[in-house]
Amino acid sequence: MEKRSRPGFGRKFKFIYLIIVALVVMVVTAAATYLITTGGFGAQKYYNDAKAYVEIEKIIEENYIGDANSDTLYNAAASAMVRSIDDKWSYYMSPEEYAAYKLSSANEYAGIGVSVKLNDKGKFEIFAVEDGTPAATAGLNVGQTIVSVDGQLTEGMTTAELQELIRSKLNKNFPMVIADEKGTESSVTISCEVIYKNPISSKMLENNIGYIKIANFEAGSSEGAIGAIEKLTAEGAKSFIFDVRDNPGGLVSELVSLLDYLLPDGDLFVSVDKAGKETVQTSDKVCLSAKMAVLVNENSYSAAEFFAAALQEYDWATIVGEHTTGKARSQVTIELSNGGAIHISTKKYLTPQRVDLAEAGGIKPDIEAHNTEKDTTVQLNAAIKALS
Repeated sequence: MEKRSRPGFGRKFKFIYLIIVALVVMVVTAAATYLITTGGFGAQKYYNDAKAYVEIEKIIEENYIGDANSDTLYNAAASAMVRSIDDKWSYYMSPEEYAAYKLSSANEYAGIGVSVKLNDKGKFEIFAVEDGTPAATAGLNVGQTIVSVDGQLTEGMTTAELQELIRSKLNKNFPMVIADEKGTESSVTISCEVIYKNPISSKMLENNIGYIKIANFEAGSSEGAIGAIEKLTAEGAKSFIFDVRDNPGGLVSELVSLLDYLLPDGDLFVSVDKAGKETVQTSDKVCLSAKMAVLVNENSYSAAEFFAAALQEYDWATIVGEHTTGKARSQVTIELSNGGAIHISTKKYLTPQRVDLAEAGGIKPDIEAHNTEKDTTVQLNAAIKALS
């Protein structure tokens, strides 16, 4: 049996309901405005700054004779704000840049598996092809140039624009036109995939010296380096060269894990926060007892410097190469509501002996050595000699 309401009751109820909702909205809006403008959950300054930004964007939109993209304006403003604190290690990342950064921190990247450079003719020339990648499967070779990607000509692009174009094809197959050294063009179908890049490579050198190249201290580097040490030891290595030249650093956890494996008990790494509170990470008694050398150059910084500094201060390794950068500040990455992020310095780092490498100007090698264009083995040979 259908239930009927009295005529007019529904309309009256809806009318009263709308009045109540309107009153609630008015009260909440008034309260929020009061809290914002009085600093209740956001200082007056932040409210005024946000208001000024919106005003500037609106002025550009309404008055500028050319075209202005709102995303470009926002990214430029955010980037300039972080740059203004005058810390070269702090920066803003757009949503696209942050996505690439997260892959990089896992030693992964979205791409096809080639390294390119702009040659003297302004073309993107392939100078390296990684094994087991889409580029290798598609038959790409060193010396070829990339003419177009999915119908878009690459001429006039920057390297960053080419990378972004390829990354936009993630998990898709697309056509790419390449040209050989004679200029003959051909088309291949290729895919963009997330590729893992092993940060560790190793080999046995003369006199049973194990050589281990550490490209960075991002995810997996410590486990990879320890695995390489144990593999080379099983093959008869009696001493080791750790190569951290051009190593841009990475994660403190990876650095400490590897130092703990190599060094005896004692302090490994010290961090100091904004309030001056010191946090110390230490090693146990288990260590690797073998002669060691560490290769560094001016592009070794952050975790790479502290790796060399700790081994040097424990008198556990000979440092060979060039004076390092002197980066002794740690950063955290804070994600923003727009999908971007701020990478900002929050702590300073000290060596086990409490040296601030930023103030010290980096690490001075025990043996200074410089490669030349004619001889790129000067530093490696100096390290081999030091171990002999």
